Amino acid sequence: EQMKELTSDPLAYDADAFQKKNASRKKFGVPPLTVEEFIKIEEQVREMDRVTKKKAALLAEEMMEQRRAAEEKKNGGFLSKIFGGALKNGCESNFDCERPEVCCDVGFKKICCTNGLGIVDGIPVEKYQRGVLRVPLPNDNVDY
Repeated sequence: EQMKELTSDPLAYDADAFQKKNASRKKFGVPPLTVEEFIKIEEQVREMDRVTKKKAALLAEEMMEQRRAAEEKKNGGFLSKIFGGALKNGCESNFDCERPEVCCDVGFKKICCTNGLGIVDGIPVEKYQRGVLRVPLPNDNVDY
């Protein structure tokens, strides 16, 4: 009787999926679905799928935008196009440079170098105060 109802029903649905769904429900002791319930559930599933795909597309677009911004930042953007490589290898303190290089101020820019005016806490090297350091000397009066 229900099969006749299924074939004469003008609503479009996947009969195989309907049968599989009801067989699965029977396996777990749940009453079978009617055609109307099945169609309603399928519509909900399609709607959820559409929303999920829309969210995935938005996330993909955001990821591409972030990747594009990171690439532009990596390339330096506007200033690097104007100044070329002049702004690369810059530093703010000695911690930005690899040893044995230190941060040097060359007038228009601070770069990592091995000579020049050093930048240490904003105090030029010439104005350092020298401290007294005790150096122990060996005692020559000791007999071994």
